[in-house]
Amino acid sequence: MKSLILTILYLFKDTIYRWKERPASPLARIFVAFFLSLCALSFLANYVLQTKMIQTEIKKTGGDLILINDFTSETNPGYHNLISEIIPSIYDCTVYSFKNSPATAALVKGKSINILEYDIRTSGRLSDILPLKEHPKILITTKDTPAEIQPGPNEMEIAETTFDIYAMQAPEEGLLSKVLFSGGILIPLNSTDIVSNRDSWRYIIQVHEMTAENIRNITNTIANYIRLDNSIPFIQSSLSILKKMDLLLSNQAECRAGFSIGIAFIVGILLTALASMEFRQNEYVYTLMKSFGVRPIFLVLSFIAENIFLVGAAFVGAIYAFLELQTIVLGEFFKLKDATLTFNEIQSDMTLLGLSLLVCVLVSSIPIAFSAYRPIGKVLK
Repeated sequence: MKSLILTILYLFKDTIYRWKERPASPLARIFVAFFLSLCALSFLANYVLQTKMIQTEIKKTGGDLILINDFTSETNPGYHNLISEIIPSIYDCTVYSFKNSPATAALVKGKSINILEYDIRTSGRLSDILPLKEHPKILITTKDTPAEIQPGPNEMEIAETTFDIYAMQAPEEGLLSKVLFSGGILIPLNSTDIVSNRDSWRYIIQVHEMTAENIRNITNTIANYIRLDNSIPFIQSSLSILKKMDLLLSNQAECRAGFSIGIAFIVGILLTALASMEFRQNEYVYTLMKSFGVRPIFLVLSFIAENIFLVGAAFVGAIYAFLELQTIVLGEFFKLKDATLTFNEIQSDMTLLGLSLLVCVLVSSIPIAFSAYRPIGKVLK
């Protein structure tokens, strides 16, 4: 154990001595790894950011929504329970259920507005976006709603019966604006005396994580029920767009992986050349150490540890520099103004680049291993 500790200390002192004698060697490794890693992170961030922007635009247009209109002529509690209760318990999503009112529209200040009755079982979910306790009957206005209808207390007329109603502006990029394009009136289920033998439900399923897989799983579950129940609902989703998005991401991932490996390969060539040169310059000393009982594996491990330390420090510095300067880098070089990424959003690319650099450090030690295990007699002759 004592000889092991002394060997490690000697190799550590030898490394520090070499750095002092030839500072260009460690500085070259640090700066090359730093700038190449910084360039790699900048290019990879450009891909990630553009993907993020496209996904945001898809989500703004309702890409995270599944719209279902059920035009069954008879009451179907099984189908209703499947979507309203079972689907949200299985998948990470929120379901909003609306019944198309028998009175297809109400008059508000002489303007005809569509009516939807919300299911009391989903009113708790609606309360997150609507003040239902204060105003059970709400008129949702959008930019396409007639200008005569202003936010605040109003009256609506259904079949010559007048009801108090409260009008409010829907957020421009909110859930209801994506669904009620020209506005609509939300009233509690069966809150009017108007009845109909025709049940027609509208469901809005908001997927919390907008991926093609999540939307496909939900639509497949509903489709399987449809085949068994002979229902005829109309299902609308962004599945086709998200499939194309997944294909784009798949192709992009291959390019990003290739770029990371290429950068690491360049760093690996530099490390191999410098490590081989330094080992040959000190080969006589290392051979004497082997003759005194020092195992060659320790010589190889010392070079691996040295390169891991230098390249690792450069890589961590490149990550820190990128996160601090990304607004300037992405804004000036890629013309993406006010664009930023969090550590988690680019973590996968950082991990791939870091692993590629680690592999190249290990590969660069192969020539050192061959030299370290050369017979002592061939070196000292």
